[in-house]
Amino acid sequence: MKILLVGFGNPYRRDDGLGIKLLDLINYNVEKMKVQELSFDMAEILKDYDMVIFVDASLEGDEISFRKIQEESTFSPLTHHTPCEELLSWTRVLYGKTPEFYLLSIRGYDFDFGEELSDKAKENLEKALEFIKGFLESIS
Repeated sequence: MKILLVGFGNPYRRDDGLGIKLLDLINYNVEKMKVQELSFDMAEILKDYDMVIFVDASLEGDEISFRKIQEESTFSPLTHHTPCEELLSWTRVLYGKTPEFYLLSIRGYDFDFGEELSDKAKENLEKALEFIKGFLESIS
């Protein structure tokens, strides 16, 4: 199974860089991509994978959450911000491919300028790292 981890966020806005930092820590036989934000043109790359796991910081909710992404029933072809659901739709519409998409959200607390994670975000990052390692081992 060909798997891609996509870490996204702004590493210069403290906890917003959680998705990118997770990719720096994971040592597993998967391909990785770091981006500041998702865009529809990524569909050209994503079509070549069986599974894509997006990793991002969240402003609220649980310390970590993991969910399968379902395709949007309707989506806008004109957008500057592309959620995972729309990206799955773009991948199907443009290339006829529907990889499994998942989203791993890691709770962040401080989104001010800076590169250092908050202490709570560091704890959540460790939990997310253990979770994703276990998930990847379970499907290999």
